[in-house]
Amino acid sequence: MMNREVSSPFTLSALLCGLLTMAFSTAHAQDQNIICLGQYALCSSALCQPDEDGDGMVNCACEGPLEGLNLGAKSSCQQRGNELISTFSLWDLTATRSKPAKSVLVCEGEHQNAWAFCLDSPCRIVDGEVICSCTLAEKSDYYTFAGNCETEQACQKLWSAAALPDLLGGYSALWEFEADIPKLQYCP
Repeated sequence: MMNREVSSPFTLSALLCGLLTMAFSTAHAQDQNIICLGQYALCSSALCQPDEDGDGMVNCACEGPLEGLNLGAKSSCQQRGNELISTFSLWDLTATRSKPAKSVLVCEGEHQNAWAFCLDSPCRIVDGEVICSCTLAEKSDYYTFAGNCETEQACQKLWSAAALPDLLGGYSALWEFEADIPKLQYCP
């Protein structure tokens, strides 16, 4: 069963969230997405470093704290309001004057590498930088918004990323609530 909740401390936002929640409760009954309107960290283009503890975790330099519509799989809207958590958002896909849209870098085949899975990961602010503690994924094909489309060099680094079904699932779940969303732009 799908679990979608939306919350915000603002009255107008609360009304919008209520409408979004009703829309979600009647559609996509098999989704496990939890969509919230509020605080989050975004790691979709984060460069990561192995944790010094060697416990299979990595530390990723993410963007945030941000405010807006975001999607997670395990963290509730209340949790996201109480602590900074890495979720997925379309924020980095929508070009603005201060932030151009990013292209999807595909690291597959001979370019595949280990990568970081950051969805629902806890984050902290260290010296003004958002650092999220993410899970190290084994070497496999992955998709990230990092690397400036320099496939060979970029795929040798450790990025926060996702498998293709997760990327497309998150994108399509949030697409319903955004107007004029650009298509996913893949690196040439």
